[in-house]
Amino acid sequence: MAMRRLLRYGGIAALCTAAGFASGLRPAPPEADVKMESKACFTRVNIWYEKQDAIPSTNYHSGEILPAATPVKILAVGKKKIRFAVEGKGEFTIDHMTEHSPVELTELFEQYFSESDPVAPDGKFHSFTKEEQRHIVNGTLAAGMGREAVLMAYGYPPSHKTPKLEAETWKYWIGKWRSHDITFDKDGKLKSF
Repeated sequence: MAMRRLLRYGGIAALCTAAGFASGLRPAPPEADVKMESKACFTRVNIWYEKQDAIPSTNYHSGEILPAATPVKILAVGKKKIRFAVEGKGEFTIDHMTEHSPVELTELFEQYFSESDPVAPDGKFHSFTKEEQRHIVNGTLAAGMGREAVLMAYGYPPSHKTPKLEAETWKYWIGKWRSHDITFDKDGKLKSF
């Protein structure tokens, strides 16, 4: 069921300002003069939320999951908020918590959204192993997953504690006061979580 939910968005064409994974794991921000509002995009990663109108960019892993590859319409990109709509679910708002995610809003936007459909035949999803794909669909982790598969499954770790994605250890939060570390081996494969 979860795989069908993820794959049902496979063939939808869309335009968006965010480009695919460019170089490295953190994509380059879009051109400053490109307007992001009123664009159709896809979620690049799984997004956890407890309240649709207040999703902290701290990326707490609690509540429901809006799956990677969900088609969205960007409604507004403000100084500290990204508002978007999902058909049948209504509006969502990501709050840019700059104390925990000290990145430009354009970079934050690219962490969440993409112009290309991740589950299209040539999409990022198909570059992962079947096991990694299963964990992405379920929003879970398993030993041996690569960094990019972890990003799609779990989203980006807040950059105030994980400033470099090449680091051996990433720190995620389950809630406001509970965090957990995940560790990669020298080959960039998930070792402990």
